[in-house]
Amino acid sequence: MIYMPRKVILFIVAVSIIFLSAGILPAYCQDSDNTFEQLKLELKNEGVTEEFIKITEKSVKRMIASAAPAAEIRTVLLDLWNEGVKGRALKNAIDAVAELVASGDDTLEAAKIASGAAHKAQAEGLSGFGVGMRVKKAVQDRKGYLKTLKNND
Repeated sequence: MIYMPRKVILFIVAVSIIFLSAGILPAYCQDSDNTFEQLKLELKNEGVTEEFIKITEKSVKRMIASAAPAAEIRTVLLDLWNEGVKGRALKNAIDAVAELVASGDDTLEAAKIASGAAHKAQAEGLSGFGVGMRVKKAVQDRKGYLKTLKNND
């Protein structure tokens, strides 16, 4: 049996992990990009504008990376589109959904929470920053709830 110092073994393991990651990571990123491009094409076929897609792109990619089903992401985006959500409100809403999905929440449930908080704030006469803060608070509350669920398991 050949004796190798611990540092050499750790070095070999580290280099192996790097090479494995280099082989796996590009394929994963490519799958994510393919999913986004397919989703983008489907949205355009539904009449969604390039501006809408561009505003949501970063958050959509984050949801795809969190393994959210593309069909659910599409549903959320089309709901926002059909409700006429634009600009900062759109960015805040989709960012909130992506944050919840990254925390392990269901995509459609996350959308209901973000949308519900925004609608309630608007019904109370808030706009812009106020709506954004209400959505942010709803996201934090939901993340806290999800954390307690995990701790109870």
